Amino acid sequence: MAGPAPRACACGDRGRRVLSNGPRNVDGAHHEGLIAICLALLLGLFAVAVAGVVPQEPGVRVAIDAPPGASPATPGSGEDAWLQPSEGGRAAAVLLRFDLPEGEGDGSRWVVRLERDAVESVWLQRDQWRSRELGFFSPDGSEGVLPSSFLFPLPAGWEGPVEVELHAVGSVRRALHPRVMSETQATRLEQYGVAASAMIYASLFTIGLLALALFSAARDRLFLALFAFTLVALLAMAAVNGHLYQLPGLRAFAFWRLQGVIALALLLCAAWLQMLLQYANANQERPLRKRVVDRVSLGLVAVAAVCLLNVPQVATVLQHVQIVLFCLALLLGLVVLVDAARRRVLMAWPLAVMTVLTLVGVVMVELSTRGHLLDTVPVRYGYQMGIVVGVAILSVGLIGRIGEYRHQRDRELLARTDTERRMQREAARSDLVAELQAQLRLLPVADIEWTAFRLLLDRLMPLLPVERCAVATRGYHGHDLLVVDPAECMEPVKAQVGRRQLALKRQAANAIALQQPVTMEGQPSIVAIEAVVPLQIRAPAWGVLLLQRAGADGFTTEELSLASDFARLTLLHIDQAVAAVNLRRSAELDALTGSLNRRTIDQWLARTFSEGAREQQPVSILFIDLDHFKSVNDRHGHACGDFCLRNVAVALRGALPEGDLFGRYGGEEFIAILPGRSGAAARVIAEQLRMAVENLRLDWSDQSLRLTVSVGVATRLEHEDTPDATLERADRALYSAKAHGRNCVQVAPAVFS
Repeated sequence: MAGPAPRACACGDRGRRVLSNGPRNVDGAHHEGLIAICLALLLGLFAVAVAGVVPQEPGVRVAIDAPPGASPATPGSGEDAWLQPSEGGRAAAVLLRFDLPEGEGDGSRWVVRLERDAVESVWLQRDQWRSRELGFFSPDGSEGVLPSSFLFPLPAGWEGPVEVELHAVGSVRRALHPRVMSETQATRLEQYGVAASAMIYASLFTIGLLALALFSAARDRLFLALFAFTLVALLAMAAVNGHLYQLPGLRAFAFWRLQGVIALALLLCAAWLQMLLQYANANQERPLRKRVVDRVSLGLVAVAAVCLLNVPQVATVLQHVQIVLFCLALLLGLVVLVDAARRRVLMAWPLAVMTVLTLVGVVMVELSTRGHLLDTVPVRYGYQMGIVVGVAILSVGLIGRIGEYRHQRDRELLARTDTERRMQREAARSDLVAELQAQLRLLPVADIEWTAFRLLLDRLMPLLPVERCAVATRGYHGHDLLVVDPAECMEPVKAQVGRRQLALKRQAANAIALQQPVTMEGQPSIVAIEAVVPLQIRAPAWGVLLLQRAGADGFTTEELSLASDFARLTLLHIDQAVAAVNLRRSAELDALTGSLNRRTIDQWLARTFSEGAREQQPVSILFIDLDHFKSVNDRHGHACGDFCLRNVAVALRGALPEGDLFGRYGGEEFIAILPGRSGAAARVIAEQLRMAVENLRLDWSDQSLRLTVSVGVATRLEHEDTPDATLERADRALYSAKAHGRNCVQVAPAVFS
């Protein structure tokens, strides 16, 4: 493999996540405009559908007057007059006057149509003819599913001027606007009302099921609150439209009549405010506003409870108060939404706009109820559609919370993963430090570097997804070293380091971690990425840590920093271990001869004799003294004497078997400690040492020097556990060797017997 010129690490934030503390719901806000546009298009399509479905025929002009013998319930007469049912259960009547054409081309009958208002009962009467009696709270099964109006078919034979009385019974004043039209036109309007009602109920039902599903999946009580709010909205809409009383299990609501409708509407307002508090997170962000909304909600619930007392006089008062309470709830909710929009809560602005449109729709319905605006199907169902769309927008906003929760969970997971990774790396760092401290202090200098780099690779490879690691050094503490993991890659890595030695030395001198692609002959694509991490070694020595990863994914800055940190720690402990060894050596060795000094010899003597006494093993001591060394100093000077001492120490150390200890005891006197050697074996070794010095040939200032030594030998007796007595016998044996002419060996205690 070969690679192009190295380049600085610029690719390396792969996999790293940046946790932002910016505004909330950033992703949701990005799509909020698109969602709002889609909802606006849906509303536009709904408006177009309304314009296309509502009949354009003016129908038959109807004039309304008081019947003979009765006073009109509303001042004024003519086609703009309105009927208001009286209170106290008495039927109020008006006279409808209109001209019926001779017949329609489609052959359909004429019908009188009234929007479905909350009246007890309503019917038509003329002479002996009387229509069926219809009621808001007691729907007739013949009216069909989800009726939107009261339809009274007129007899087929009626033509020309017609006068018929409209009778109605109700507990509150309410404007009724009868219209005469063909049965075909009425059917079209009825179908439109049925479709609008079905769409409202189906939408609320679907949103409720979705809220339950989301609660089951996310276990967030906010979606359970959405389901409860949707259920209240569904009941309130069904009660306002009179469809609630068609269901067998819910017909009991008819007991409260109009007050039951008002109670459900007020509960809807309270649920709306509480839903907005949770949606806008006002519980935590705006505690003062929460208290205001809670008190208003509690007041609405209290008024709804008063309605359920079913006091007739309450209905009259609530007819004028309910619109105020409803508008108050919408306006207060609008304030909450505007504040939420400023805090960038998802879908808050579209929901605020829909709240304004719903408020306009409610006002229009109230105006039509009071006779100031034409009561049509779009007016009647417009605010209900606004509520449904508002609930849909609210659902979209809450569903957007799932994305926010997911992002928050991902951020927490990333943070936890990052923390675990940092803990893992810190644990590996601590383990590396502990192992370096524990193992390096017990090793000889020659093994310190290899062991330390081996520990470095063992700890680094599990943290970095690499296929191989290598450490190459040149001249570090006087050694050239190459450590490779896995071991089977040793030969190819060794060959590569040999070919790239000059380039690696330059990269190490730059002291910057670099990475470069690795290519293979015959393959155009990158097969691996290699990172070169310089080792902080003092020149002229140098070293690098080589990391290779398969594929084209580079190393991150964090990974390279981790490798550099581990390498720095390893080098630090190597230097400390080598320094400790050198310091220990300087404290243990004689500076002139490189042999053990007197202090170290005394320590080894005590230890060796203690072990020998414990294990019942012999220990022998050799005292070695240069013969006539004073004359050498006097004749040739102290420099020559030092020269002789160094060379004699080398010769004695070379002749001593492995495992024995040798040191300078003082002046020209040396000592050898022979663990496990008896007197006979010690005498043989002493003769070898004597002959090694006798055969030594030294030249000083063109003069040949001949040196000899005298040796005294002593062996530990069985009862001796300290070296003092043995040292004394060895010293006396040395003096005996001096007395016998020098250049000889004497063994104690035979020479003293």
